[in-house]
Amino acid sequence: MRKRFIREQDGFTLPEMMITMVIMIVVLFALYSIFDMSIRVFSFGNDKIEAVENARLGLQKMEREIRAAYPVNGPNSTESNRYRFFNADGTNPPSGATWPTATQITFGNEFNSPGDAVIRCPSATSCEYITYKLTSTASPTSACTTANAPCALRRVNAASSTGSGESVVEFVRPNGLQFRYFTSDGIEINPASPGTYTTQDIGRVQISLQIEVDGSRQDLTTLVNLRNRGKFS
Repeated sequence: MRKRFIREQDGFTLPEMMITMVIMIVVLFALYSIFDMSIRVFSFGNDKIEAVENARLGLQKMEREIRAAYPVNGPNSTESNRYRFFNADGTNPPSGATWPTATQITFGNEFNSPGDAVIRCPSATSCEYITYKLTSTASPTSACTTANAPCALRRVNAASSTGSGESVVEFVRPNGLQFRYFTSDGIEINPASPGTYTTQDIGRVQISLQIEVDGSRQDLTTLVNLRNRGKFS
């Protein structure tokens, strides 16, 4: 019995060990694949959430301020110099109304009351201007292009729109900020060729923002109905 007990403790053979190792390697690789896929799904979900939140944050901020954009009287009392949107030319108050573009918008805030012949603002020479535009994240004063991406949505609170301002959201795609302009009746106005329309005819502004975080893209669009709209007498 003793000799038999000792003889039966010979252990595993080499083929048995090899088969066991192969099975363990296959199982470990399967577990690694599951773990790696879980990490990828988790990272994709986080990137998607970040993209959505960035797009929503940028749109909400622009929507809130553009909705409250207020008209301002120009240097004289003629109808053509009373406007709400323009391209900031560096003068304060601005010297005249020029159209915003499809990629950048500048508008007035806390201006004089409608119909006033004198610019009031906080003072006659200090009006508040707000510009939204895209710039390179690395160079806040450089326009956003494919070559210098990633881009950032920036808010400039100055008479000149060329300043760097403050960053609102990052990870914006090149050409990822677009504006479209409509009358209160829904007729689209081409800012490059407005025809008989003036900036005071703008009653609605459509904003589109495209965010991309590590390949996760989110496009959001909103239509802003202006609160302070309508022509002056």
